[in-house]
Amino acid sequence: SMPVNIKVLYITRYNKEFILNKPDNFAYYIKSIMNSNLIDVHLLNPLSLQKGNSIQALITLVKTIKNINPDILYLDNLQGLNKLVVLKRIGILKCKIVAWKYTYCKEYSNPIKNWCTKYFYWKGIDKIYMMFDNHTHHALDHNIVKAHQITTLSRGAEIEWYQKYLKPQKDSFLVMATGKDSRDYQTLSEACEQTQTNCHIITRRHKSNIKVAEKFKNSQYIKFTFMEDLHIDNEYEYIMQQQGQASILAIPCEKRKYGVGYTNVVEALPYYIPILMTHNPDIHIDLEKEGIGYLIEPYDVEAWKEKIIYLKQHPEVIEKMSKQAKKLTEGEYNARTTASYIMNDFIRITQ
Repeated sequence: SMPVNIKVLYITRYNKEFILNKPDNFAYYIKSIMNSNLIDVHLLNPLSLQKGNSIQALITLVKTIKNINPDILYLDNLQGLNKLVVLKRIGILKCKIVAWKYTYCKEYSNPIKNWCTKYFYWKGIDKIYMMFDNHTHHALDHNIVKAHQITTLSRGAEIEWYQKYLKPQKDSFLVMATGKDSRDYQTLSEACEQTQTNCHIITRRHKSNIKVAEKFKNSQYIKFTFMEDLHIDNEYEYIMQQQGQASILAIPCEKRKYGVGYTNVVEALPYYIPILMTHNPDIHIDLEKEGIGYLIEPYDVEAWKEKIIYLKQHPEVIEKMSKQAKKLTEGEYNARTTASYIMNDFIRITQ
């Protein structure tokens, strides 16, 4: 029988109004979950509890959680909150825990530490949503978690939300990049400069990004926008509106030991534009297999140039990729698909 009401506590620094104005994928589908009549959602801002030192803050957090008394604690990031998993394992917290994870489950050379995480810590999480298949396989192969505890969950986008920014007729050929961390804008800028392709990079003032912007400040093709300089409230909306101008979305990344750029892929799909991305073995969606773009080896300027020129000269290929992207957003990569998966899990683990 269906439970009347499941109480879910989502820890976030955003308030309800902010979340409801963003696409469902922005705050890990809590928007859909809020709108479901089966689930009673409580939001808790951890920053509102930062009184005193970290121990005091943790005690306040635990007291607040116990007062709300949720069935499920839903975490979009374990960073800084893994203490809660430990508190659950020692019986102080009684709720189920569902969490998203971006990185591999760590293993330690110290056997005691390893035992503690494997047989104590990870047992405290009822469901882990991995962003990348490799990470899920690793956790299972190394017997860190049991199969029922973990799944790779595709992050579908709320297509309807992005529709207002869609521009099917592009004014001119434009490559856009909107990522912030671990980005290799040097390679992208060189490729666009050498192929005389307009390129707009919207990012933050990280040291490496500033350096590249400085190098290309006199370029007639490369334009950098730093979010810090705009002083606007609705940053996300600004970026997503700009993205509507793009013919191609570029996600050039530094070489990393984990998956990067995945959020950008999710947010490019609703625009139905080809995606060019640095190849990383820990990537969730194979652009080439899905027919929606190309993967390029790290730091390979020539390969970037080749792909950009090819797409410039073949509008019919862009058209084909566009159709494929649309198909993906109607199925597995739709927010409704992801949200209903999560809600079914909530029901399953609380029954």
